[in-house]
Formats: sequence, C-alpha cells, structure tokens
Amino acid sequence: MMGSIHTLAAYLDEYGEKLGEKLIEYSIGKMEIDIPDHVIEQSRQANAPFFHFLAKALLYEDDQQVADEFLEWSRQNSETQAAMMDKLSSMIKPYPETRMYFSKLMGDLCLEYELSAKDTLHVLNRLNYMMDISLKESILVFEQYKNAINEENRKEILALSAPVVPLQHGVAVLPLIGKIDSERAEHLLTKTAPAISELGLEYVIIDFSGLVSIDSEVAGHVFDITNVLKLLGIGVIMSGMRPSLAQHVILTGINFSTIRTFSNVKQALESMQLND
Repeated sequence: MMGSIHTLAAYLDEYGEKLGEKLIEYSIGKMEIDIPDHVIEQSRQANAPFFHFLAKALLYEDDQQVADEFLEWSRQNSETQAAMMDKLSSMIKPYPETRMYFSKLMGDLCLEYELSAKDTLHVLNRLNYMMDISLKESILVFEQYKNAINEENRKEILALSAPVVPLQHGVAVLPLIGKIDSERAEHLLTKTAPAISELGLEYVIIDFSGLVSIDSEVAGHVFDITNVLKLLGIGVIMSGMRPSLAQHVILTGINFSTIRTFSNVKQALESMQLND
C-alpha cells in the first residue's frame, strides 16, 4: 500500500529540529573555511522552521498559498543573513549544495514512505519552489541592505567632502576638493550653507585650489551659495581659482566679478587683516 504525503509531512514536522541539525553538519562539512559560531547558530534557528514550514507546504493546495506564507519568513531570514555577510557570493555559494542535499533527502524519504511517483514529484516541486523563493529573497534583501549602507556612506562622504574649517575668529574656509557634481553642489547649498550660518562667521573663503573641474550647473550652485551667505550677512571671498577654471566659469555666463578673489587662502587672510 502506498504511503501518503500527510504521513511524510507529519514526520518532517515532528523531526524538524533533528533534520535541521543534520543539514548543519552537512553544510559545515562542505565548507573549506571555519564557520563562526554565530553563523552556525543563525543557521540552526533557520533550518528547523524551514522543515516545519515544508511540512505544512506539502499539504497546501497551490503554490500561491506557499508563497504568501513563506515569503515573510524567508525575507526575515534573508535580512539576518544579509547583516552577517559581506558579499552576495557568501550567501549564494551554499545554495547549489544545499539544494542537492534537500532534494536527495526528500527523494529518499519519498522512497522510504513509498509515495507514488505523482506525490514524489509534488514533494520535490514544492521543495524547489520554496528554495527558489528563498534564493530570490536573499538576493533582493541583500541588495536592499547594501544599498541602504551605500546611501549612508554616500551621505557621510558628502558631509566630509565640504568641511568648514575655522581659520581665525569669525573666519573659516570652505575648501572645494576633487570634482563637484550636481549632488555635491546641492549638498553645499542645502546642508553646508545653513551650517555655516550657525557658526557666527563674518567671512567665508571658498577655496577652489583643490577643484578638478566645474560645469555651468555646478558654477550656478556655487553662485547661489554665495548669495545665500550674503543674505545671512556673511562676507564671501574666493581663492585658488586657476586661470583655466576661471575661464570656464566666465564661459558659462556666470558673473563672479562682484566677489573678491585671491590666488590663495593666505592672500585672502592678509587682505582682511589689512582692511581691519
């Protein structure tokens, strides 16, 4: 007499923890590096619930019901994995071996419980469907996790790329370094300029000596910054604008002639001292 999927499902649910431990042993044996204890523990916490859910999934009527219930668990598990792994390859590399292990395990159990060919195919299809969901969520969650980190890093880099450096009482320099794109220029206008107003400065020297290039859009943003600072009662002085850079600014049609300009920060400071 043929066995039933219900009998197999009951076995998976009862022995989920034991099956999970066997999977950990198998996975560790396949790894060529030492696995940290916290990674092993995380796997232990994930494996047993997978078998428990597989037991339920085998009895569901359609794949959509599997997806609806399994998706949230898979996403949470993937978030934990993503926070522990530095590379996507570290998460994906075990999948082929794990899939082979699961397929063999379930195939052997189907034979042991004497399931029909139709039921065996159902079991393996349902298993592979869950594995595919898990793989897809791992990739999506890892990308989201890394994108969030990259966004935070980008914000930090933007903040560090436009430091306001105090030089003496009431005077600071804003060095423009590298290449300023529209994003950095927008940061200068919306973040740096308001921050400058809180420092109680009388003058700000915008130094161009470390600037690689500038286009018309960025030049316009810089000019907007000078206007904002002037409205705040802060004098603006420019320094370090190389002839090639100055020529390019002139060609963009932006007029910096109303702003005092010096070859370097030292000359700008000396000028202020003479005026005092």
